[in-house]
Amino acid sequence: MSAQHAETSHASLPPLRTVADIRSALRDGRGFPQDAESFEADLAHALDTSTAADLHQVAEVIKAYAGSIRAFSDPEFEDALQEGIDLIAQIKKGNQR
Repeated sequence: MSAQHAETSHASLPPLRTVADIRSALRDGRGFPQDAESFEADLAHALDTSTAADLHQVAEVIKAYAGSIRAFSDPEFEDALQEGIDLIAQIKKGNQR
């Protein structure tokens, strides 16, 4: 587990309902590397391509980054990720025989 991840994963998770909530969490280091910059770019793109009557793309960006922050903040995330990587390696090794 990275030092930054270890520091931020155990603190209580802030509410993640608004753009301001997401920005605040990302500024506090509660995301994966480059998430703060990617969020702003993805949000700008969603806003630029949405109509006033359909802000579905904006909502999807907010949901995606809220999920990313939740995953990053889950103390068991890295173990689960490693388990998946190990399983894929085993499957690939078995298919090479």
